[in-house]
Amino acid sequence: MRLTPAARVSRVQPPATLAAGEKARQLARQGREIIDLSQSSPWHTTPRHIVDAGIQALNDGQTNIGSPRGLPQLRQAMADKLARDNGRSVDPEGDVLVTPGSKMGLYDAINAYLDRGDEALVIEPTWVSFSQQVELAEAVPVSVPLSEEEEYYLSYARLKEYVTPQTRMVIVNNPNNPTGRVYTGPELAAVAQVAQENDLLALCDETYEYFTYDSARHLTLAALPGMAQRTLTSYTFTKAYAMAGWRLGCIVAPAALLEPLLKVHEQTASFVSPFVQLAGVAALQGPQDHLARWREDCNELRIRAADRLYQVPGVHCPLPEGATFLFPRYSADLTSVELADLLVEREGVVVTPGAGFGAGGEGHLRIALMRSPAEQVLEGVERVARVLESL
Repeated sequence: MRLTPAARVSRVQPPATLAAGEKARQLARQGREIIDLSQSSPWHTTPRHIVDAGIQALNDGQTNIGSPRGLPQLRQAMADKLARDNGRSVDPEGDVLVTPGSKMGLYDAINAYLDRGDEALVIEPTWVSFSQQVELAEAVPVSVPLSEEEEYYLSYARLKEYVTPQTRMVIVNNPNNPTGRVYTGPELAAVAQVAQENDLLALCDETYEYFTYDSARHLTLAALPGMAQRTLTSYTFTKAYAMAGWRLGCIVAPAALLEPLLKVHEQTASFVSPFVQLAGVAALQGPQDHLARWREDCNELRIRAADRLYQVPGVHCPLPEGATFLFPRYSADLTSVELADLLVEREGVVVTPGAGFGAGGEGHLRIALMRSPAEQVLEGVERVARVLESL
């Protein structure tokens, strides 16, 4: 009997963020005092009105099978949000697919459109699961490395350099995880030009759309001329509404573009629990004032934490324009995995090694600013600084 896994599964590595988070939980269970600066999910609990809506839906018996596309109420609420916040007009009947978390929606999109040997452009440093999901589809992730010295600027020339006859998709994360770059209008226009000239699909992850700072403004790739019909956009309730454990997200695209995703979705996740979706309706339609508070809290932390790390010789820590991380570069003669292990052993601080975000992430650490309360984040950054100063 052959008990070996499929080759494509053997090639895939666990996400660096989940590995770091699991290490934090294991050490905490062992009695270690741990400061978790690894995963991106906020430490906040889900706002009360959202929880109440979920409980009411449970009490109302919303616990059975549901439509694979998602409840009409949530799809309409999502269409209203897109018109309000993203400058997009979509048909809630066919242009929204509700998924159990954004990661599943991204998996649906990649597996629906990439065949064995197809190539997908992955802009690096990049979120930990894009390349791995492409590999699970037996396609080829092609790294498009951006330069830290150029502030991770995304240009037409850089993208075009990596396009081949096998390229079928370009994957964009805006604001970027882990660098915090918020791509400008000209940068997104470059993506649009490459996609249209080469007949590519665009897969755009807008997880951190509400977390931008100073003069940076989030723009939606699908809202650019000519891009709506070739762009699959991923949204999640995890960051803006602290709903990581609810597992709720969606993919937005023209109905014809979503049909292949629906086939994958129906054979895997099937549907999202109705009571979870009704909590999502409350999230989109209810009070939004917590967003400004959370964003300002994160803004203050990014300034204070970056200032402390900048005091460390050999550390370069630019202020991110968006998202909820710092991504400092260090000069110590250790790999990012070795440094992350040292931080856990010596100071009880869990961060994510930069190597998990692609080759360009080596020599960096990702420090999550919302994973722990503010005072713990600042204490954790102080401990990171102490270790780096000692090397």
